[in-house]
Amino acid sequence: MKHTYKATWGGKKALLRDIKPGVSLFVINEHAPITDPHHPGIDAGPGRTYSEWIVTTKRTPLIGSVMAQCTTHGGYEAVESLLAKEREIHTARPNLPLLGAREDSNAYTAGAQRAERLAAERFARERSADMSRKWATAAR
Repeated sequence: MKHTYKATWGGKKALLRDIKPGVSLFVINEHAPITDPHHPGIDAGPGRTYSEWIVTTKRTPLIGSVMAQCTTHGGYEAVESLLAKEREIHTARPNLPLLGAREDSNAYTAGAQRAERLAAERFARERSADMSRKWATAAR
């Protein structure tokens, strides 16, 4: 399985050939940097995050495209549409913060922020592992 699929005809064909229910797909999201109004010029949030999608056994009603489910908000989208919209899909987890697991900037110390971020990431990874297991067993 490749690590990156681009939104080309060959990339779409390879992605649809390689995916199976339960496989994680990662999309890198570009955000405008979040600035703190009390400290101008200091970046208070990530400019890039990733979101995770799990390939399901569901298919679109008319065309029959394979659907993927987002781990953070639970929504569904066709894998072909996701590739066309995001222009690039990865199968390896990027070394970026997860979109739905941002830490609370109101924590009092840097250690508390780090602990909160690690707990949020752990919860998100456990949820994605559960969803992946669910869809992989549904395909059997």
